[in-house]
Amino acid sequence: MSELSRTITEVNRFRADILARYAETPLLQHSLSDIKRVVIINSSSRSGSSLLYSLLAGLPEVYAPTGEAAPFYKLNSDHDGFAPYVSDKIATGLLDDVMDYAGLSRDFLSDLFLAETETVTSRIDAGRYVDDLMLRLSLQWPDVVSEPSKLRECAAGAFQEYAGRNRTFAVEEFYLCLLERLTAVWPEINPFYYDISTDRVALRFPYTEVPAGPPDSRFTIEEPPFILLPPRRRPTPADLSDKILLLKSTVDCYRMNLVERLFPAAEIRIIHLQRNPAATINGIYDGWLHRGFFSHNLQPFFEANGDLKKLRIKGYSDLYPFGRSWWNFDLPEGWQSVADRELVEVCAFQWRSANAEILRHLDGSRRSSCAVHFEDVIRGAESRLLEFERLLDFMGVPSEQCAALALDALPVVQSTLPPQLYRWKRREDMITKVLNAPRIREMAETLGYRTDTMEGWL
Repeated sequence: MSELSRTITEVNRFRADILARYAETPLLQHSLSDIKRVVIINSSSRSGSSLLYSLLAGLPEVYAPTGEAAPFYKLNSDHDGFAPYVSDKIATGLLDDVMDYAGLSRDFLSDLFLAETETVTSRIDAGRYVDDLMLRLSLQWPDVVSEPSKLRECAAGAFQEYAGRNRTFAVEEFYLCLLERLTAVWPEINPFYYDISTDRVALRFPYTEVPAGPPDSRFTIEEPPFILLPPRRRPTPADLSDKILLLKSTVDCYRMNLVERLFPAAEIRIIHLQRNPAATINGIYDGWLHRGFFSHNLQPFFEANGDLKKLRIKGYSDLYPFGRSWWNFDLPEGWQSVADRELVEVCAFQWRSANAEILRHLDGSRRSSCAVHFEDVIRGAESRLLEFERLLDFMGVPSEQCAALALDALPVVQSTLPPQLYRWKRREDMITKVLNAPRIREMAETLGYRTDTMEGWL
C-alpha cells in the first residue's frame, strides 16, 4: 500500500468516527440519488469560478458544499485502480471499480450547507461546529488525525476563547485564533496557506515565514489556499428535492461522467464560465508561482516511467526544488508534452484543455447549458445585475432573489493578488506569443474572443 493510500485510510477512519455520531440525523439517512436539481459551474482554472460560486451560493434556493469536491474524490477513489498521474480523467468503464459511491455520498451530504451564516456567536452549536472544523482540518493537514484528542482540544478551546470575547462571529478572526492554538501543537501548520490576506496573517504571525512550496512534501488532499469554514445551517431532506445543489470543481471538467453517475435522478444544468485567454493564462501563471494550488506530486509517475524523470518547466522547475515534481491545477491528458516547455505554454495548455473538455461534453450531452463570460460579471454593477438575472432564469430561480446577493460589491475569493482589471498586460508580450499558437487561437475564437480585439479584454 502506498503512503498516499495509507494516509487516506487513516483520514477516512478519523472522519467516519466523527460522522458516526450523526448517522441517524435525517439528512444522512439519504443519499445523492435523492437530489433532484443540480447546477454545476464548469470552467478552466482561474476563470472566476470561485467568485461566481460564492455569489450564487448566497441564493436562498441553493445549497452547496463548503468548497470543491476534489478532496472527496481523492478520499473515495482507488488510486491503484486507475492512472491518476496520467490525467484527471477516469474512464467511464472504470468508475464502478475505482469509486466508493457510498463514501462519496456520505462525504457530500455531511458537507452541504445553506447560504445563511450564523453571526451571533451564542447561537452556534459549538459541539457540531467543532466536529465540522475537525472534518475540514483532516483534509488540510492529514497528519493531525493521528492525535484526535489534541485536535479537538485546540478547536474547542479556540471556540470557547473566541465566544467569551465576541458576541458577533467573524470567521476570519476566529480562524486566526484557531490557528494560534493549532500552530502551538503542530508547528508545521502554516497560517499563510489559508484564504486570508497575507497582510492580516503576517500581523498575527510576525515570526512565521511565508511559504513557497506545498503544505506537505508528499501530497495534498485539499489544495491550498485552504477554505475557511463558517457556521451555517444544513439543508433538510426536503431540500434535496426542492432546492438546487450548486457545484464547482475545476476537476469536474474532466469528470462529468462521474457527476452524471453520482446524481442519477437529478436534472443537471451546466454553466460554462468563460474568460478571455489572456487574463486566464495570466491567472494560472500567477497560481503556479503562488504558495497554493498544488494538486499532484508526480514523483510516483517519474519513478515508474523510464522516459520522463522530472518536470523541466522553464520559469518554474528551474526556480523551485519542488518544481521538478509538483504540478499545479488540473492535470490534462498529454501534460507530458509540455513538461519541458515555458510556464506560459503550460498555462495556455491547461486553459485550452479544460475548455475543450467542457465543449466536448456539452456537444454530446442533452443537458441544459448556459455560457457566461466572466467579463460581464466584473465589468460593473449594471452589467453584473443583467448577467445574474439571466443566470437565475437559466437556473429556474425567481429573478427577485438577486436582491439576496449583494451584487454592488464583489468579495475577494481565492485570489493570488488583489483584483485588478487588465492585470494580464504586465505579461502582454509572452501571452501574445502563446495566443498566436493555432490551437490556442482557435479555442479563443470558439469562445468568442478574437485576438484582434484583445486590447479590450478585462
